[in-house]
Amino acid sequence: MLVPQRVSGATATFPATVEHALGRTVIASPPKRVVTVGYGDECALLALGVKPLGIVRSGMFESGITPWCAQRFGADIPLLLEGGMTDYEMVADLAPDLVLGVFSGLDSVSYGRLSRIAPTVAYRSGPWQASWHEQTRIAGAALGRAEEAEQLVVQTEGLLKGYGDRWPALRGRSFTFATFFPGRGDIVVYLPGETRVDWLIQLGMVPSEGVRQLASRNPGRVSVDVSLEVIDSVGADLLVMWLEKSARAALEAQSLFRLFEPVRRGRCFTFDDPASIWAASWPNVLSIPYAFSAFLPRMEAALKT
Repeated sequence: MLVPQRVSGATATFPATVEHALGRTVIASPPKRVVTVGYGDECALLALGVKPLGIVRSGMFESGITPWCAQRFGADIPLLLEGGMTDYEMVADLAPDLVLGVFSGLDSVSYGRLSRIAPTVAYRSGPWQASWHEQTRIAGAALGRAEEAEQLVVQTEGLLKGYGDRWPALRGRSFTFATFFPGRGDIVVYLPGETRVDWLIQLGMVPSEGVRQLASRNPGRVSVDVSLEVIDSVGADLLVMWLEKSARAALEAQSLFRLFEPVRRGRCFTFDDPASIWAASWPNVLSIPYAFSAFLPRMEAALKT
């Protein structure tokens, strides 16, 4: 398991000013009590050596903390916040001097309420759209350590390129990334710009023609529902899915899904354990080195069937 090395020797610069979609935040001095209200926002902080006091609960894990973050927290367990609705009182009780909400749904109202508690930094892209690059760079800017953060980005991009070299059969092959929820007659197909799709592109894979057409017809969207009746429209060399425990049997019971060409050929790879689902869905500078080398060879093997 490779871990990006923390860059040392850089000096934090303050006051730090961070521009983002909801405003311009000035951070007067190095933050010592950081709270994150965005999914995975804690990862870049931990990679930079800062342990936040409160983070959003990672719901698939009994501890509420992903294993790559648990390693960094050690005995310093943070307060776990719910991601669907910010508990402003819980945040205030932690007396933060910085709040980060990068991969979040913050709007002007919630941003305003958090800003009355502490300097708050949101996303630059849009609600629920921030890439791991954006999360890392914003964390670095807020900590006054933009250079260290940029080197973490470069290191992690290098890991992804190295993974492409190590498993070259993935490069240039088309993929569709989707999920399924029981009781429905469609799958959710993710589009370029969504975190699940973008790391596969960075690896060297190519969104299927059907996915590219969906993206063209749905500008600004990061996912689209596709009926099982027209599932062939998103055919690909490899179908990639994440599925909750109850979803796999329900999906495999669907005859239209079983007839889908990638499924018939055995070219369907499923993330179905918490660590791989979380790493593939919300990749970051900690989860990529922690988890990717475990599942990429199995993805490549699925292409060779």
